Amino acid sequence: MKRDPRKIAAMLVVLIGLLLHGTAEAIETIRVVLFPDLSAVTISAGSGLILTTDDGTPAINHRTTREEITAGPQGLVFQRRSTGLSGLTVSSNGDVIHVNGLTVSGVLHITLYRDKLRVINELDIEEYLKGVVPLEVSPNWHPEALKVQAIVARTYALHQKQTNLGKEYDLLATTADQLYGGKGKEHPAGNQAIAETAGLVLTFGGKLILSAYHSTSAGPTEDASEVWGLELPYLKGVNCPFDRNSPYYQWNKAVPMDTLQETLLTAGYPVGTLASVTPFRWTEAGRISQIRFLHSQGELILKAEDLRRILGYAELPSTQFRIEKIGREIRIQGRGYGHAVGLCQWGAKEMAEMGYSYDKILKYYYPGVRIQPHASITTDEPSP
Repeated sequence: MKRDPRKIAAMLVVLIGLLLHGTAEAIETIRVVLFPDLSAVTISAGSGLILTTDDGTPAINHRTTREEITAGPQGLVFQRRSTGLSGLTVSSNGDVIHVNGLTVSGVLHITLYRDKLRVINELDIEEYLKGVVPLEVSPNWHPEALKVQAIVARTYALHQKQTNLGKEYDLLATTADQLYGGKGKEHPAGNQAIAETAGLVLTFGGKLILSAYHSTSAGPTEDASEVWGLELPYLKGVNCPFDRNSPYYQWNKAVPMDTLQETLLTAGYPVGTLASVTPFRWTEAGRISQIRFLHSQGELILKAEDLRRILGYAELPSTQFRIEKIGREIRIQGRGYGHAVGLCQWGAKEMAEMGYSYDKILKYYYPGVRIQPHASITTDEPSP
């Protein structure tokens, strides 16, 4: 049978387009800071390490499976010599890489930053998520809740990637962004949720959203405008009666006044001897937005979220609390864990167990969003 060359050419164009499209999805990478400021780092790979400079030149000319790299005054130091290099890319022959107790896929970028070593893991985003989902929520949660976390974490990472265009990295492997623990934290249930939602993200107006999430709301969620001064239509407060089984639904803390005073001084706030600590302003949802400190040199009014950051998020889990001063100690009775903006993770868990599907849960906590493949977005610019 004679074949029409024009039809063959057309089929080839379609096939090439599909191949390119698939490749583009497969190589969507994310750059996450594993360690921001180390003096030394130890790396290893059973199949051998490949060390190259910024321009792709091999940094060593023999096979090695383990190296220790330190920060020196004249650049990176390894193999007992100062190299004068400010950065290295580390890969392996298809194997994982071990770095200071973590096991990761992809490649490492080790750079000098303020006389310390910054270690960045660049890897496929779906592989990245495997080290995120089981840390952000329990892998024993309902499968629909795990799908929710996978989509929210994927959206957040890609949003940060677009926000940080031109920078050395996209996000941190800590609660400042999302927890990431590498290959060692993977779990079959988390991997399945990631696979079943592969590529799916949340959008508003055709753009990636800032998919903020937190552990426990213990009441209505907050408007982003109240917490961060951001007017985002999909980050408006909603009722959340679903998280009563969270271990953080209620909590109690005690903080000595002297400890609080020293913490404020260390953070750069010039306070005298503290006399009282009282709420100053509240949000519409009833959380404290500002706190007033009276001290021997005057007064300090501080955002409640700033106080959480200064004291430590585990020490002050949320801004929904009452304060009682007893002697030189303040006792805090609180509810919830996190900034209370966007998705409530424990709320998602309970909704999943009640029979809600992942898409219904997401659209409840992020009003007006769409769930769509990332590859279908016409522009990668995130929502404001």
